[in-house]
Amino acid sequence: MENEADLISGALAGEEEAYRGLLDLYKGRVFSFVYRIVRNYDDAEDITFGTFVRCFKALSSFDPTKSFSTWLFSIAHNLTVDFLRKKKQEYELLDERLPGGDDLVQEYEKNEQLGRIEGALLKLAPIDREIVIFFYREEKSYKEIGEILNIPVTTIKTRLHRARKKLRDLVREKE
Repeated sequence: MENEADLISGALAGEEEAYRGLLDLYKGRVFSFVYRIVRNYDDAEDITFGTFVRCFKALSSFDPTKSFSTWLFSIAHNLTVDFLRKKKQEYELLDERLPGGDDLVQEYEKNEQLGRIEGALLKLAPIDREIVIFFYREEKSYKEIGEILNIPVTTIKTRLHRARKKLRDLVREKE
């Protein structure tokens, strides 16, 4: 399989296979991110599709010295925010990290804990879920999250810290 840079070059040259390669490489991650924010399969599919349409239309403006995934997730974030605003859902800024355990009993306890974390994530504002998901699921740095969300790194750190505390409290509350 070609690497990301080759796929980008190929897509810029109009190669359909390169577009397909980029789509295959990122569609699952983008969909997962969007779905965790909007919590609706059909809406997440639409936003994911829109993300790739916008990405491919604007690919010539991508700076190859930067991270492609950060650029792509910025597009997904912007479309998700637009969607949430259209749906008139609350959108505010956030904070930090999540907890994370194996024989049959341990597996059951782990699944129960993950269920509590998922439930607690749903109680966070969408922007808070975004920051937590970018940091823990997508393993983005504070700087990358700041670039995607267009907010200062110090704000990301502060909001992520507060979100972790809130998640911790919400998860303990359900125990």
